[in-house]
Amino acid sequence: MGDSKKDAVDSLLEFILADDTPVGPEDAESLLLLQKATDDAEARLAKARLQRAREGVFAASMKQSVAPQGIENARKLYDRAKAGDLTAGLTLAARFGDGSMDGDLDAILEDLAELEADDDEEN
Repeated sequence: MGDSKKDAVDSLLEFILADDTPVGPEDAESLLLLQKATDDAEARLAKARLQRAREGVFAASMKQSVAPQGIENARKLYDRAKAGDLTAGLTLAARFGDGSMDGDLDAILEDLAELEADDDEEN
């Protein structure tokens, strides 16, 4: 919990505990507001946890270990395509309008290696 949230919760608890008068019918509306705020916070927390879990599952399912040889083969294929070799069977597109993909090279090579591995499994 962030410091500001922890401070807010601490302040709320101090406020609740500072008044030692018993809770009566006149406090019903305040108690409902507190309960609604608590329920809303629990729902937001549950949604955030679900989202993190979904992202984790997605990321885990996307990760595949690619053998170093696959990366090396992908690098050769990439170099051929970048040099203009039409027999490489790849079309390289510029990203972000700067005409360069070098910043994404590791991701590109991993993608190519995964595609090659998939092709090998199908054949």
